[in-house]
Amino acid sequence: MSDLELLFLVLVCLYGWECACWLRSGSVAFLTWFGYRWRAVFAGSVLGNRHGGFILAAPLPPLGRILTANEFPLSFSTEGALTGACSTIRHNFRPQQPNRFCRFDALQKVEVRGRKLLVNGELFLKAASPALAGSLANHLRDLAKTPVSQRAQAIDKIFRDIFDAKVVKKRWRDFQKQTWLIRWLVNALFLYLFIFVPVLIWNFGLKFWLSLLVELLALTTSIAILFHRAHKNFYPKSEDERLTHFLLILLSPVTSIRALDTLSRPLFETFHPLTVASVFCSPEQFRELAGRALRDLQFPVSSPSKDPAAQMAERDSRSSLRKALENLLKQNRLNPEELLRPPPPADESCRAYCPRCLAQFTHVKGTCPDCVDLALRAFPEPDSGRPRPQQHERSRDSTSP
Repeated sequence: MSDLELLFLVLVCLYGWECACWLRSGSVAFLTWFGYRWRAVFAGSVLGNRHGGFILAAPLPPLGRILTANEFPLSFSTEGALTGACSTIRHNFRPQQPNRFCRFDALQKVEVRGRKLLVNGELFLKAASPALAGSLANHLRDLAKTPVSQRAQAIDKIFRDIFDAKVVKKRWRDFQKQTWLIRWLVNALFLYLFIFVPVLIWNFGLKFWLSLLVELLALTTSIAILFHRAHKNFYPKSEDERLTHFLLILLSPVTSIRALDTLSRPLFETFHPLTVASVFCSPEQFRELAGRALRDLQFPVSSPSKDPAAQMAERDSRSSLRKALENLLKQNRLNPEELLRPPPPADESCRAYCPRCLAQFTHVKGTCPDCVDLALRAFPEPDSGRPRPQQHERSRDSTSP
């Protein structure tokens, strides 16, 4: 293998690393290749751990797009805030994090350092992103200033806002209008770097190396400048992050190719995954994800905290979250009662099911081991003269719905 071939192999490996994205637990990624068919992806257990896992963005032109959204990592009551999501759309998973409760009357100072949310100088929560940490800090400050009699309404508004699909649609339209040129340039850079340059060097050697370098710098510089403008418009407070990405895009061609991913990924980080799914995913996939979330709200696992105030925070947030979710379902013409219906028995031996994860069992009495000992429910008796419907048993949750 020649030095040029080795250099090209290293370039391909570096680009493959740029396509691998770390997805934290409690986050959901939305991927598309051609821009019209999106799918929700969860962090895998094969290339990951309890903190998250790797997912792969579309590596070839037209390069696709990637978005991320996060399950709300705090629970609120009129008395205080509790770390921990009150609901999840993955029935067999919940992010592992300490349960810390902070009373609003004891809240003096809220700070954000990267992903860390500090309350009164101590670590309160590690959010999935700096943007989410900043949003949560604002919620804590606002609720602490709100009179106790008005906090319930303020909490309801917080959950309504993270389910506001209209804002998601408008923000996406604005993003497409302001980044169309970047999309063309990053695809042009991919073709230039991995097709045009290798073919030219293979046939003519390095006699045109200076012009190739100038053209490469022109592409990366254009992408970096356009990236800086778009990033400043969509994320005006992320100055340090903007400068870091700008320099990396300017100096690294493989990073420049993924510049649009860097812009789009944090676009909806402060919204609930179901809100993003309702806008981008197919109706069937949205229905499946919404059913998981609704069953988790209807049949929650027992709270790990023994503090009555913390348990009240979970209950109150669950109630507010369910109201906001049912409003989103109504907008998408889905009936919550239909989503909570029992599944058809997989075969004649199945006599009960778990109302949360829909796993099926051959015995009626007992609990579901995957849902922290949630009691099983017997299948309703079929109508006389009608055989039970046949259906393959639902597979366990995977890295994608």
